[in-house]
This record gives sequence, structure tokens and C-alpha cells, in this order.
Amino acid sequence: MKKNISRALIFVLFPLLSVAQEAPPSFETVVEDMVFNTSSRIIIDEKAIKESRSPNITSLLSSQANVTVTNTPFQPNSIYIRGGDSSHVLILIDGIPFYDASTIQRTFNLNSLDIKSVRRIEIIKGSQTVLYGGQALSGVIKIETIPQEFVTKTGIQGQVGTQHLTDITAVHTEPIDDNQGMIFRGHGSWRDSESPVLDSSRTYSRNSWNGEGTYVWKGSVDGSIKANYVQELNFSPSSNQNYQIVDADDFQQYSRQLAISSGLKFNSFTWSPRLSLSGQNSVRDFDQPVNSTNPTLTDQSYGANLRTVRLDVTPLKTESLTLLTGLSYIHEDFVYRDKGVEISNSFSEQRGLFAKLDYKMTESFDLSVGGRVENWEKQDPVGTYQVGLTFLKNTKLEVSTGYKIPSLFQLYSTYGNPDLKEERATQYSLSQDIEISDRQQLSLTVFNSQFSNLIVTQGSYPSLRYTNVNKSETHGVEVAYTLRPSDVSSILFTYGYQEPRDLDNARWLIRRPLVNGSLKYTHSWGVQTGSFELVGSGERLDRNSNTSLTTLPGYVVANASYSYEVNQSLTLYTRLNNLLDYRYQETYSYFTEGFSGLVGGEFWF
Repeated sequence: MKKNISRALIFVLFPLLSVAQEAPPSFETVVEDMVFNTSSRIIIDEKAIKESRSPNITSLLSSQANVTVTNTPFQPNSIYIRGGDSSHVLILIDGIPFYDASTIQRTFNLNSLDIKSVRRIEIIKGSQTVLYGGQALSGVIKIETIPQEFVTKTGIQGQVGTQHLTDITAVHTEPIDDNQGMIFRGHGSWRDSESPVLDSSRTYSRNSWNGEGTYVWKGSVDGSIKANYVQELNFSPSSNQNYQIVDADDFQQYSRQLAISSGLKFNSFTWSPRLSLSGQNSVRDFDQPVNSTNPTLTDQSYGANLRTVRLDVTPLKTESLTLLTGLSYIHEDFVYRDKGVEISNSFSEQRGLFAKLDYKMTESFDLSVGGRVENWEKQDPVGTYQVGLTFLKNTKLEVSTGYKIPSLFQLYSTYGNPDLKEERATQYSLSQDIEISDRQQLSLTVFNSQFSNLIVTQGSYPSLRYTNVNKSETHGVEVAYTLRPSDVSSILFTYGYQEPRDLDNARWLIRRPLVNGSLKYTHSWGVQTGSFELVGSGERLDRNSNTSLTTLPGYVVANASYSYEVNQSLTLYTRLNNLLDYRYQETYSYFTEGFSGLVGGEFWF
């Protein structure tokens, strides 16, 4: 019955979800405190994050047009934007690149961050490699956690829910004087996750902890120093040689990241230099003894260090011209051990120079031109560029290219290939932002993304190996519509359609749905706020063997949340996920959890 209802919703709400996947023949408008999303740039502010009461960051991201989030037993979340790979999205936390250099694709489990610490999320689609380097081949996700103002306060937030969820957060902010402040956060989460194997009664313990401390100051030099610690200890299912997800006994995954970063802005210096520095140490372990589900011992350990430096200066700034230039440096090292034996110990360096010119030609026309030169190890320097023309203030045409080097895991792990080539991209987009009225806004974007030398896996275990494929192309359209029927209610609608073609094999790229979208309604009654949302995704291909693909069905999920502000110090809330208890596949045979719910409270001293 539940499956029939879900299928009916798919048919009624998203007609294009049924398109079969077979071989194919910056605007930002602020009204009061609410930021209207557009199709190419999405802003989720603190108010929207709190009102949603989303359990994690990826649940917010997956409701955006042509942004897809998937999970597997070995990779907690992969994010695909406009046909790009999950390794093509750069995560910036408080302006600093943050990723795990020991992972296959330099990714990071966003859900290990406490969403309650996030003040703002910004998603910029399309290649942004000129300013941010190769990791930003298909987009950038900026996450801000540092408050804009410091006042003395201490808060505790607790949640309990289904799957034995327990979640606790503590935060304290302390101004030292008018120009200095500190913030401390701690978070722990424990739950028993449903097995992704359909009809299984197994559960898997998932535990995460994180803590951070930040010191911020203002003066002739504005700056911040931030240290944070993230740790996860999870038991997990596995997969067999036929890509089928299977339950596993005592398969333990442990990860830990320790990072320190600093951002400095020199206000009294000519050209307004800005300097950012960061260092991250990562460890990931996969352990499973010999047992009924594991015939051979699993004892794999990955470690990495990431160090980044970026310097920006503004040598020219007038009413019509702004020139930004800078340099960047990234150092990664990677160590892989299997059963205590060192298999790989390697490092890489990237050095880049970039410049971006913004020219306001008239009141109605703006031109942005940027370029970057970057070299990897002893390779020849590679140039990329980005050109954007904004006319009549609401129309933007952009062309950009990108360049991304392979990860050390892809080069030197057991399945590595030291002859891998760098991935490249050329992207085009045209966006139109339409202000229908004071309460309505419509945004449309058409885009084309072309990738070459995409890195994929070929063969089967134990001869699995990374290799480059020649070409892929994705073109599509994105729609974002915002309506405020009244001062206390809002409706947000997003829709994305794309055709992600693997040109070499004349088929769709795997794990990229042709269509997705969301519809969200929020209403406030004084101290009460409620929201209801529908999130849908269409059919997509995935691999079900070394030589064949299968089509995964589309889905629509309904979520709801409610908050009640008892007084200025105490807020109570609840969040209900997947109201129809529909278990759909994010990747082949990996079924998401069904219905889940939580209740929580937030108290400020």
C-alpha cells in the first residue's frame, strides 16, 4: 500500500520522473530576513536551517535542483552537481578548503558536522576553479559556522528519536571585549541505523563526535583561529563482488580528522591582502575479523595530511573596476597500510596563480574575467579561465573551464594507476532572474557541462583499477520559484532536468538522475513554526555487475517539522522524515531508512 501511494505521488507531482534511463538517441534577492534561492546560486540562511530542523546537512542539499546525494557502505555521502563527479565539489568551511586527502576522491562526510553549528550554507554551481582550484570542477559548497556577533551565552540542545537516536550539542560564546570573542562547541550523536539491505532486521551502530574552538578578533588585522576535531566510529554492511549490498558481522569503520585553520585580513596595508592557512590530519581504518561474512582478515589503514595556503590582494579597486589577484599552495601526503604492511607512501604539491577582474561597464552591464595558471608536481602549467557577463542586472551568461588532478588514492592505492591524466571541464550557463512581484521570484538556468578524462574504475576485484574515460556531456535546465503569500508564510519550489551522457559508451552517466526537485511550505504562527516538504528524484542508472547496469526507480519523500518557542530561552521542536515509510535505493541495492522521527529542545542560559 505504501509503495502504491509513493508511486502515485511520483506520477502526480513529477511527471518527468518516469523518463526511462536508456541510451540517449550571482543572483541573490533578500526580502526582510529571507534569502530567495536562485537556480545557479543557492543560499540557506540560519533561519531556514533552524526552521527545517533537518537531521543533517546532506538532507538540505539533496532538495536542491540537480544536486544529488548518494550513500554506499564505504562512502557516507557523495555529492553530484550538474553531471560532475562527487570529487568535483569543493567544501569550504569558514572560507577554508576542508576534505579528507586519504579518501578516494578527496571527499568529506558532511554529516559528521553538527548541522546545529551551521549559520549559513551557500551552493555555487558550475566550475569555480579559477578562484578555488581544481577541486571545484562542478561546484562549491560554502559552510559558515562563525557567528557575526558575539554575546555571552551558553546553550544546550538535545534530541532523541527513532533508531535509538541520542544527539547532544553544547555551545558557549564569549566576547572578550568589543573587538575579540571566542566560541566553543561540542557535539555527540549515537544511533542504531537500519540495515540498507531490504527486509533485513539488522541494525548498525553509528557514533560521531566533534568539537571546535574559535578565536576571532578585529582591528588593523581582522582574523580568526579555529581548531576542530571530528571522529566517527561506525559498524557497517558490505558489498559482494556483484555489487550487492550484504549484511556484515563486526565490520568496523573508524575515521578521525584534526584540523587547525586561520584567516587574516590586513586592513591597514595597501591592496588589502588576505591570507588563509590550514592544516588537517586524517585517519581512516577498515577492520573486520575472519568470520561467517568475511573469509579473509580486513585490516586497512589510510592516513593523510593536507596543508593549504592562499594569499589574495586587491591591487585595483575603483567604482567601476576591481582586480583581485592571488596565489595558492596545496600539499598532500598519503600513507596506505594493509595488515600493518606499508603499501604506499606518497605526496603531491599544487601551486597556482590567479586573477579576476570585475568591470562595471554601465548601470546595466557587468563583466567578470578570470584566469588561473596551476601546476602539479613536475607537470607543465595548465591554464583555466572564467568569463561572466551580467546584463540588465538579472541575466548572466558564463563560460568557464576547469582542471583537476587525480587523488593520491587514485594514483597509488592498491587499485591505483600512476598514469592517470588530469580531469578537465568546459561549462556554459545562462541564468535569468525574474522578480515577478515583491512576493514572487522566478529563476531559470540552462547549462552545458563537458568533461574529459573522467576517472572511473574498470575490471573486477582483485584486478580493479582506476582509469580515464574520454568524454561526457551534461546539459539541462534548473528552475527556482519563491512565493511569499503573506509575511508569515513562504513556498519554495525547485526543479532540475539534466541529460548526463557518457559519450564513450552512448548511455547515461551512473547515479545522476534525469530529474529532481522539491516543494516546501513554511508557516509561522507567532511563536510556532511549521514546515512541510516533498523531495523527489527520478530514475537513474547504477552498476549491478562489472559488465552491466540497472535502472533504479524514482521516488518522492515527504518530511515535516514543527517548532514552538516557549520563551526566549527555550524552544521545543520535532522533525518527521519519510512520512510514507518508503525505502528507496540511493545506489544499487542500498536502501535508505524508512520513517524516522525526532523530538528535541534548545535551551539558552
